[in-house]
Amino acid sequence: MTAIYFVAAAVALIWSAIFVLRGSLTAGCLALLVAGACFGHDFLRFEVGPIPMTIDRLVVVLLLLAYAVHRRLGRTAPKPLGKTDVLLFAFLGVLAFSACYGSFGGQGDGIEIVFRLLAGYLIPGVVYWIARQSPLNRSNVSLTQGVLTCLGVYLALTGLLEVSGQWWAVFPRHIADQNVGLHFGRARGPMVHAVSFGLHLGVCLLAAWLWQWRFGRPGRLVIVALVPLLLAGIYVSYTRSVWMGTGLGALIVLALTLRGSWRPLVIGGMVSAALLLVATRMDKLVSFEREYAATYTGKSVEVRGAFAYLSWQMFLDRPLLGVGFGQFPEAKLPYLADRSTEFNLEAVRPYSHHIGFLSVLTETGLVGFVLFLALLGGWVRAGWQVCRNATLPPWARAQGILLLGVLGVYLCQTAFHEMSYTPIDNALVFFLAGLTVGLRAAPATADVPAAETAPARLCHLALSPGMAS
Repeated sequence: MTAIYFVAAAVALIWSAIFVLRGSLTAGCLALLVAGACFGHDFLRFEVGPIPMTIDRLVVVLLLLAYAVHRRLGRTAPKPLGKTDVLLFAFLGVLAFSACYGSFGGQGDGIEIVFRLLAGYLIPGVVYWIARQSPLNRSNVSLTQGVLTCLGVYLALTGLLEVSGQWWAVFPRHIADQNVGLHFGRARGPMVHAVSFGLHLGVCLLAAWLWQWRFGRPGRLVIVALVPLLLAGIYVSYTRSVWMGTGLGALIVLALTLRGSWRPLVIGGMVSAALLLVATRMDKLVSFEREYAATYTGKSVEVRGAFAYLSWQMFLDRPLLGVGFGQFPEAKLPYLADRSTEFNLEAVRPYSHHIGFLSVLTETGLVGFVLFLALLGGWVRAGWQVCRNATLPPWARAQGILLLGVLGVYLCQTAFHEMSYTPIDNALVFFLAGLTVGLRAAPATADVPAAETAPARLCHLALSPGMAS
């Protein structure tokens, strides 16, 4: 067995050296996203200190090393800083300051706060920067959409196998362990978390739809045939925010890609169906049955009301800088004794924050909250500018549309969940934002054949130059 480990380590070192010296930075970012989603902490870990070493964290080290080598050899594509980049750096700086500022009071677990800062924001920030500074061309964008499409097919099949009880076919095996992760009983995938599973699958669905520009008619038919499978996987996550986010993201992407009479027909149908569902099935949406009883599902709505009340009271006491990043679990305790409200505040005692936007507001105050909103707004603007730029080729403009749709999925999750406690969700969004901002800063069109710019190549995608006016 020792010999097998030795051979495996030698092979890993050889391939790591090849990647560092010759690999694509975009491919490295994608490898990190896939490793984090599928082969993270619950798959394999080595106890080497206060923060265990996992496969995805090893990939982070390799990615940083590869970026340093590529930059030294002149293989990156440096781009001038823009306002969006400054907003990101300012937001990360505020988070780091807030983590230190909050720790001065001696509250909270310092290791846990540092880990959340690293995994939830700093590592995604590094991924953003590497994606932004990497050479961006048609092959890299196509690779991104292709990898996300394949990941989505795997996640959808895994989710359907989970809810049907076919554990023999589920991989990795830790998915079948009800003591690992959360939301056992729903589709939760290798990330063993239904919200993360749904976020990734929603992003993969949008990437698959936009990958059509790469293929002729047979390939587009295959992509269209995959859509029901991906939608089925999203449904069995049994997570309302995932359904809403996917619907919003799909609405954005379809509004920007469908042409002619298809656009009002499809968009109108989606909006009408959503309104009808809310009007007739609102009670079922609030308290539908999933891994526990329907009453538990309804209770989660009430708990979020308590979180909102607590967040507001804490914000009023410290409006400018907040209670400190990572300090909510301890800082909320004195407020639980408030009996002037009808909310059951004691119900939230064992929990961390469940609402992303309010978590940022409470922990970092108006300073961090405004920067966070401005950063998201900057990414929306970047996606819009890229997708409406008539001088860019279709593959680049499709990336802008993808970011806009992904932000629709992400905003719905952040409105109902705190996404920075898992080390994979923000990295996915930051990576796609980095690609889009990089394309806006220095569009690469030299390697695009003339045939690729023809509107006929895109079939249903409304990315022809005339659509940008």
